Amino acid sequence: MVSFYDPDEGRKKKRVDREAARKRREKRREWAANLEGEHAISAAKEAALKQLDRQDRSRGELVSKLKERGFPLEAIEVAIDRLEEAGLVDDERYARMLVRTRFNERGLVGRALIEQLRKKQIPPAIIDAALEEVEHVSLEESAREIAARRARAMLGLEKQKQVRRLTSMLARKGYPLNVCYSVVNQVLQELNADGDE
Repeated sequence: MVSFYDPDEGRKKKRVDREAARKRREKRREWAANLEGEHAISAAKEAALKQLDRQDRSRGELVSKLKERGFPLEAIEVAIDRLEEAGLVDDERYARMLVRTRFNERGLVGRALIEQLRKKQIPPAIIDAALEEVEHVSLEESAREIAARRARAMLGLEKQKQVRRLTSMLARKGYPLNVCYSVVNQVLQELNADGDE
């Protein structure tokens, strides 16, 4: 016998599942809030380790996640301190890794990198130290590489559109506007010179 999908039943089931999930979260929060002493610390540490299993996180992110789950603040602080002592939570290492990967994979610099690190709740002093990772890199060279790659895909567009799209793309990646305009003009001139030959 064939079983057909009934949209009304499907919607009800999803609502029930969401409601059940919300109730489970509330129960977990109540349970976590009622923990005391070493039990609270070990439960907070276990929850933090589960977060770290999924991906590396900053101290601020872990504090936010554990507060959201209802753990007492004192237990959170002690648990994260223990993880820092074990070397599992290290904001400096995490910030440097983020700067390297965001620069190498996405071409982010300056403001865009700072914004990414702030979202990850990295302290300002550590942000400044982490940005030294890409200080030695020439903004013009990296912007030129990114713009040249993207410009090839825009060959059929009119020049104004190319300029607007390339400069806005570089600006979103954190490059200063003067660098954006000069690099885009150079790349488009080179591209047009190659196209004329």
